[in-house]
Order: sequence, then structure tokens, then C-alpha cells
Amino acid sequence: MLHNPRYARAFAYGRTRIRHRPDGGTSVVKVARADWQFVMPGMHQGYIDWERFEANQRRLADNARAFGGERRSGPAREGPALLQGRVVCGLCGERMGVRYSQEHGSTVPTYLCQANAIRRAGWTCQTVPGKVVDAGIADLMIELMTPMTLAVTLEVQRELEARAAETDAVRRQHVERMRYEAELARRRYMKVDPDNRLVADSLEAEWNDKLRRHADAAEDYKRRSKQQAAALSTEAQRRILGLAEQLPRIWQDPRVDSRERKRIVRLLIDDVTLIKSQTITAHVRLSGGATRTLVLDRSLPIAQIRKFKPELVAEVDRLLDHHCDREVAEILNNHGWRTWEAKAFNLKKVAFIRCAYKLASRYERLRRRGMLTTRDRRQILRLRDSRTHVGAPGALHKMLYR
Repeated sequence: MLHNPRYARAFAYGRTRIRHRPDGGTSVVKVARADWQFVMPGMHQGYIDWERFEANQRRLADNARAFGGERRSGPAREGPALLQGRVVCGLCGERMGVRYSQEHGSTVPTYLCQANAIRRAGWTCQTVPGKVVDAGIADLMIELMTPMTLAVTLEVQRELEARAAETDAVRRQHVERMRYEAELARRRYMKVDPDNRLVADSLEAEWNDKLRRHADAAEDYKRRSKQQAAALSTEAQRRILGLAEQLPRIWQDPRVDSRERKRIVRLLIDDVTLIKSQTITAHVRLSGGATRTLVLDRSLPIAQIRKFKPELVAEVDRLLDHHCDREVAEILNNHGWRTWEAKAFNLKKVAFIRCAYKLASRYERLRRRGMLTTRDRRQILRLRDSRTHVGAPGALHKMLYR
């Protein structure tokens, strides 16, 4: 029912063909839509119009690609992977699938080529982190949809429209010439002597040929004029430029569903070929035929991600000369420093940095300067009072006269 044009108010003939088998039987074979003999839309009442029917056929054809041998694209699903069904392995040329995992409470995609593992029980060709690739593709999308780029595109389109208008005038003249020749053939046929059947038949055949040429030219002109009628108006161009200015905000809006982002990507990108080595190379093939190459850095190992930056360690070492651990944590937070988990620093974090990088504490630094605690001062005073009565031991004697 979804493929039957009858529900779209159209009459179609030649959808099937009878094929005779060698045993004398027959079989009914479906014919491709391009090979139907007659398709006449708007012949009777229906449930949907012809434009909706053609849009449904395109959507069904796109969805059917997910079940083919190459699993090319398929429908946009719920996952956050932007390049679902559009990724090609740069090592073996097979289509890459998507695998999701949880990372810090969020869903993270990974593109993997497992055609060899599925078909031949071999190894996985390569796995590419999707969060790195998707971020690069998102930046490319925003770059392609900048107002300057769209302005240049619209200017090129206006130039093409001007050339198309000139071509349209030539086609219209061709249609008029065909109509004039058909009318001239009709006049010659009407003036022929009816008794001269040989000449009449020849003129009638010429008239029919002129009529057929005129009908073909008129149909071609009508079809091309309908395509040119889809040219953008000034108001539509203004809305497109306004959309380009709002695209970064719309793209980052959490209320926008992942499927809508995927549909935007599919309008501009045909496929992306990935090669993972020391870096990730992404060859992007755009819908118009142009190509872009992105070189992306690979994600660091978790050990390097959790490692404190050298400049942070140097800042902590400098602050410890004048502040305690708690004060150092407050100063770091005020200056915008954060941990690898994007959390604020506290007393324990600063103490961990001191122990891990063997930094001297505030207490040790003050003792190196010769400063004493109240307990040390009290002990010195007691020794000073009792010096006349008891001789000071070695360690306390040195502390007293240091």
C-alpha cells in the first residue's frame, strides 16, 4: 500500500510484467518505477498528494539501505553519533558501525570496522573514538554554514539563475518554432487534394511528426521551468542568512534532538573516511562533490588526563611559600584552576599534589627560614630558666644557642 500510486491520486500502468517460463508457465515480475509505461498523477481522488507520495518513496528507499549488503546509511536513530551510517574505513573500505558506551554518566559513540570479524571471524580493523570525530565534524558544519559562505553560495546561485533565464528564452523560442512548424505542416495537409492519397499520407505523417516534436519540446520546457521555479526569492535568501547566524546557537541547544542534527549532517555530507594512526585523519566528501580533510588529535590515555599540568604544580609550589594548603586551594579556585574532572580544589587535593610531587609543606618552608613554633619557644624559655641549675643536653643546647 505504501508503494501503490493509486492512493496518491495517480493512474499507473506497467507496474508488472508477465514472463513466460520454459515449462509453459508464467510469472509476474515487478518493474522498476522508471520503466512504468504510464504514470498520470491527479486522475482521481486519493489519500495523499503526489508530492507526499514521492517524498515517502525517497524516505523508504533511504531506510532500505540499512538492510542491504553494505548497510550504507539507514534512518536516523536515537544515538548521539552524528555520522551513523556515513563512516567508511580508510584501511579496508568497508562501512563502519557504531558502538555506544558510558563515560562519566554520558553516552559516548565509538566507530568500529568489524566487517572482517563478522564475515570471516577475523580481527577488528580499527576503532575510532566518536567524540573526537563528531566534534571536528560539528566545527566543520558551523564553518560551512557561516554567513560569508552562504552569501558566496547565493551569489553563485544568482549567476546560475541569470544563465538559466537565458537558456529558458532559447528553449521557449525552440517550442515556438516547433509549434510554427507543426501549424505549417497542418496547413499543407489541409490544402492537399483528397484524391491524391499518396501525397496526403506523406503530409499527414509529416504533420504527426511535427506534432510529436512539439509535444516533446513543450514537455521538456515545462519540466525545466518547474525546476527553475524553485529558485530562492529575496525573502528566502534573507531567512537562510539569518539561519546561518543562528546555527551555532541552535546546534548547541540541548533541546535539539540528535536525529535532527543527523538530518542536518546528511544534507551536507555524503560520507566520511576515517584513518587512525598517530592522529585521526577524516576525509569528508560533501554533497556537492567537494572534499575536506580534517586531522584530529587522538584522546589522551586516562593516566595522562588525570596527571596535573606542570604549570599547575609550579603555581602550587610558588603559593606554598606564603600560604597554607587551604589558602592555596582557595587561590587556585579564584584563578579558575580546576581538576581533570572539572571540580574545584580543596585541602586534600593540594595535599595530594604536595605528596605526589614531593613539594615541601608550608611548615617545612618556615622551619628552613629559622622560624619556630610556640612550643619550641616555650621549651627554649624553660631551658633558659633552668640553665643555671642543670646543664642543657646536646640537642636542646644547640636549639637554645642556634
